[in-house]
Amino acid sequence: FEVDVKKHIIEEARRLARKYGKIVRGLNEESWNKVLYFVERDLLGYGPINALMEDWNLEDISCDGVNRAIHVWHRKYESIPTNIVFVDREYLREFIIKLAHLGGKHVSAAFPIVDTMLPGRHRLAATFGEEVSPRGSTFTIRKFREKPFSIVELISEGNIDTWTAAYLWLMLENRMTLMIIGGTAAGKTTFLNAIASFIKPGMKIVTIEETAELNLPHVNWVQLISRESYGLGESKLGEISLYDLVRVSLRYRPDYIIVGEIRGAEAFVLFQAMATGHGGLTTFHADSLQNAIRRLMSPPMNISEPYIPMLNIVIYVSRTALPNGTFGRRLRDLWEIEDYGKYRRLVVWDMKNDRHMIVSDSYLLDVLSERLGRDKNDLLDEIARRQIFLLWLKERKILEMKDVARHISMYYNFPEEMYEKAYSDLRRMGIDIDKYVIRRLAPIIKMEKAVAKEAYRPIEKPVAKIEITTRATEKIEKVEKEKVEAEPIKTMPHISLDEIKLLRIVENHGGEIDLKSALNESGLSKESFWKVVSNLRRERLIQTSLMYIDNKPLLGFKLTARGEEFLKRK
Repeated sequence: FEVDVKKHIIEEARRLARKYGKIVRGLNEESWNKVLYFVERDLLGYGPINALMEDWNLEDISCDGVNRAIHVWHRKYESIPTNIVFVDREYLREFIIKLAHLGGKHVSAAFPIVDTMLPGRHRLAATFGEEVSPRGSTFTIRKFREKPFSIVELISEGNIDTWTAAYLWLMLENRMTLMIIGGTAAGKTTFLNAIASFIKPGMKIVTIEETAELNLPHVNWVQLISRESYGLGESKLGEISLYDLVRVSLRYRPDYIIVGEIRGAEAFVLFQAMATGHGGLTTFHADSLQNAIRRLMSPPMNISEPYIPMLNIVIYVSRTALPNGTFGRRLRDLWEIEDYGKYRRLVVWDMKNDRHMIVSDSYLLDVLSERLGRDKNDLLDEIARRQIFLLWLKERKILEMKDVARHISMYYNFPEEMYEKAYSDLRRMGIDIDKYVIRRLAPIIKMEKAVAKEAYRPIEKPVAKIEITTRATEKIEKVEKEKVEAEPIKTMPHISLDEIKLLRIVENHGGEIDLKSALNESGLSKESFWKVVSNLRRERLIQTSLMYIDNKPLLGFKLTARGEEFLKRK
C-alpha cells in the first residue's frame, strides 16, 4: 500500500508539472529530482527530520523547543546536536499535529500531551504549544529497529553470555516467571523481546502493553494494547487500562502472559495469574532487587509477602561503562527467588574483565529436577548442550530474529540432530568448545538475604565466583574468594614506582579519578597502565568505580581504605 501511495504521489507531481509546464520550465533533471525528493519527504516522510529517521545508527531524536537545535543519541557517539532548528513556532505546532496524526492520536491546546507509536514502531512523546512547555512545542522520538535484536545478537555484543542464555532457555521452557529490572533506556524491553524467543513455539502467548513495542516470532500470539479515555476532564469514559487487559487475558488460557511494564494495579493481577500456574514475563523500573521488592509491596501494586516467591527470576540490566572506555548494555545480575527475603544471586557481571560469572549453585534447577523427575546433573548437561547450540548460532552468524527463532524451533523438534550438527560444525571450525561450556556448578558458599523494609547493606562474607570460560572437563571449577571490605595492612606490599605514582595521582584528585585522566597523567602506555591497575587491585589498594561527569557515566578508580593507609605510611 505504501509503495502505491508513493507511486501515486510521484505520478501526480509529474502530471501537474506537465499541466502547469510554464511554472517548472527550465528545470533540468537534477533540479526536478530535488523537487520530487522534497515532495516525497514532506508528504510521505517526516519533513525536516526525515534524514534522521532513516539513519539506523540513531536511537533518540529530541526537540527542546523553538530556536533550539535538535539533538540525537547516536549508538556510537552518544548525544550529538544537529544543525536542524525549528525557527517558526507555528510550523513546529503543525509538525507536532502531523506526528500525532501519524500515530493515530489527537493533540491540541485542550489536550497538549501525546504519547503514541509512529509507523515503524517508533515511540513518540510530545507536547503542544506553550501550555506545558514555555519554549514551545517539544517532542522526543525513541526509534526502534524494524528487525528486533535476537538473543544471538545480544550474546555477540556481550550483553549476556551463552551459559546464562541457555539457563534462561531451560527456565522459560518450563514456565518459570521472570522480571527484568533497570533504569530508563537500559534495554529492558529489548532483552525481554529477545529471550521471549526461547518460549516453545506451540505455547499460547498474550502480550499486554501501553504501546506496541514487542515483536515476537510466535504464531500463537495475542497482542493487547491499552487505550486512553476519550472523555473530557476527569472522566474515564472508554478507558481500557493494563489492569483490565491482564484480567481479560486470563480468559484466553495463555501459557505465558507478557506485560511490557508493570507499575500499577495490573501487577497484583499478574502475580495472581503466576500463582495459578501461568508463566509470566515483565519489565520494571528499579535499580536493584531490594528497591524492586519495596516498590512491588508499596501502593498501588500492593504485592503481599506470600506472593513474592511467585516470581522465580529477577534480572538487572543497565547501560554501563566498559573496560575499554566505551559504553554498552549488560546483564549485571541474575537472582533466583526462593522466598520472601531469601534471594540467591546466581550470575554477576565482572566489570573489570567484561564477562559474566556464576557465583553460586542454582536453586531453581533443584526445583526443576524434582518437578520433572530428572537428575540435576542431567539438567546441567542439557544447559551445556543448548549453550553449544547458541555458540554455534553465534559463530555461524545466524543473527536475525526470525532465523534464530526458526533454529530454536528446530532444536525443540529435533534436539539430538541439531546438537550433533552444532557440535560437529564447531569442531570443524577449530573452536575449543570446552573453553566455553560449564557442566557442573560449585557448591553454595553465600546466600544473599534482604528484607524489603530494611536498607540494603554490602555483602561482607566471601563470595564464590566461577568464570564462564572454565573448561567443561573440570567437575568443580576453580573457586576464588574475595572480600568486599579492605583488610588492615599488616605488612607493606611491594609495589613499583609506577604503581606508587598512580596511587598519588588518584590521591591528588580527591581519592577518585576517571580512566581517561588517570591514563593521561600516568604517562604510561595502555598495556603498562592496565598492568599497574591490575597489580594495585590485586593488592586491594584501589577499586574500580562508576563516576558521573557532566551527567555522563565514566569508568574510574577509587582509593580503598587500605590504599589510603598505605599512602599515609609512605
